[in-house]
Amino acid sequence: MNNRTLHFVRGRLSFVLLFMISSSYSQISYSTYHQKNNTSKLHFNPILFVADSITKHIDIQSFALETNLNFRYSDLIQKGTGNLADSIVLDFNRFRKALGNKNYLDISGEVLLVQFGFVRTANEYKVDNEIKIQRSSYFGFGIRQRVTGGLSFDKNYVELLTQGNAPFYDQDFSTGHARINSSVYSELGATYAREIDDKLWAGLRLKYLLGGLNITTNKFALSLRGIESDNTLEIGAEADIRVSGPIEFTLDTYDLIDDISVGSPNQIFSTDNPGYAVDLGLVYTVSPKLVLSAAVTDIGEIRWKNDIKQLTLETTYRYTGADFSDSIDDQADDYKSPEDVLDELKEDIKNEFSFQLTEDSYTEKLPYTISMGAEFRLLKNLDFGAMYAHYATPYYKRDTYAFSANLGIRNALSLSPTMMFVGGDTVWACAAAFRFGPLQFHMAINDFGGIATPADAQGIGIQMGMSYIFPFSYIK
Repeated sequence: MNNRTLHFVRGRLSFVLLFMISSSYSQISYSTYHQKNNTSKLHFNPILFVADSITKHIDIQSFALETNLNFRYSDLIQKGTGNLADSIVLDFNRFRKALGNKNYLDISGEVLLVQFGFVRTANEYKVDNEIKIQRSSYFGFGIRQRVTGGLSFDKNYVELLTQGNAPFYDQDFSTGHARINSSVYSELGATYAREIDDKLWAGLRLKYLLGGLNITTNKFALSLRGIESDNTLEIGAEADIRVSGPIEFTLDTYDLIDDISVGSPNQIFSTDNPGYAVDLGLVYTVSPKLVLSAAVTDIGEIRWKNDIKQLTLETTYRYTGADFSDSIDDQADDYKSPEDVLDELKEDIKNEFSFQLTEDSYTEKLPYTISMGAEFRLLKNLDFGAMYAHYATPYYKRDTYAFSANLGIRNALSLSPTMMFVGGDTVWACAAAFRFGPLQFHMAINDFGGIATPADAQGIGIQMGMSYIFPFSYIK
């Protein structure tokens, strides 16, 4: 991708990157999966156009932005009471109780530069006086800028931060790993799909990836074990932090992190880290009233090799406390001042918890999604849809169920109110599209409850874009 194109995207991605820093979650809204004539749903399955009988489409200038986490902001942030009635307070006890064993804050957003495709219709031809049918096929191409990743952590991290180690002194305690896995990359995708028979379509999308920025922590954990017989505390620490991009680490004389600096943000649009991904999709028309679909997307990886920094730490330290027995009599020959004792202890700890800084390239798998859908037509302009999505990163998984009613009004407006179940929570969303001839504007909003009460939000999001679609018809 040339510099002019990258500059064009840079401004539109700036607000997305701000959300990446705060570790949110963003992607194409599931409320568009069964929406009429909205080709942004090709994100989920490269051949979902079949369900709408679309033969040509051009999509330009769309973006998606959404947050998603498995706890509420109000679980941590509360309005104060008493003397703090005019303040906002952090309620760590409430937060700790609200957490599951595994917790996450995700990000996965995109800016679509262009996407287009067309169907080559079926035709008949003769071979040795025998009539044969060349079935329909589809060709498509798209360019996107994408942001994926986020933060996951075990509940034990919050337990240790809020309660200290006293409740776990007689146990083998581990925080588990806190993991960050965030990437910015460009995607160039080419799609080919074919009609297998009168009911079945199968499609493949091959994607070439150009990685710009990656931050990954494969390991970040602390373990504690109290040894009563020796009155010692054994502390284990593991860390493996990998960065490709304009982030620099400076180590001090003890090889501890002394400074972290960020270079020019333009470097996150580097194209020096190659990768690939594959999307596979199926659409099966059981009858004119029932259409089934299934897909697996983003099976692939990126090889990060440009501007690499890798920090590693693996140590076990036996803490016996500070010995002040020689600090009592300041007239004794072996007297040590309390300050000297503490300085020696700090020196000992610093020497044990030193990092190694290397520049080895590495490979990161992309988060992938498996999705399945069913669409049932009740009336000419009304159908009901159900879909399931399994989203998996290298470190955790999440399942989403969505149920929608998809309505067309006078061939100019389509609405898809959707109820989604994410974990144990219910999120309401809606997608809408407005048509002016072949030109269509579409948008989707997630988590109406969170918009009404932001403190309880778990998935507020917005998606907008426009397309040229031919033909535009609700009659299949």
